[in-house]
Amino acid sequence: MKLVLAFVFGCLPLLATAEETLPRDVAQFIEQAQMCEHFAGEWDEHDKARQREITQAIEQSCGQAQRQWKRLSAKYARQPKWQKVIAENANDAVRSFRK
Repeated sequence: MKLVLAFVFGCLPLLATAEETLPRDVAQFIEQAQMCEHFAGEWDEHDKARQREITQAIEQSCGQAQRQWKRLSAKYARQPKWQKVIAENANDAVRSFRK
């Protein structure tokens, strides 16, 4: 949990800058996609409790990011600038998430 908080607080300055130029929903998608990728890259087979936390974080962040990705892709379909930003941030963890 401490790692999650450190990551979130570490990203706040970046998000503040991003929100100045990006639509708010796109900035929120980028945040969720980054969290999804972060947790998808973690694995601790020796600590079952930690693994449950990681699995829950993956389901929450990747699930939300995937729903946002689909919604935003449709919403910004005619805006190539935002489509590019969305596509660049729809990482493999977001695209391949299956619950």
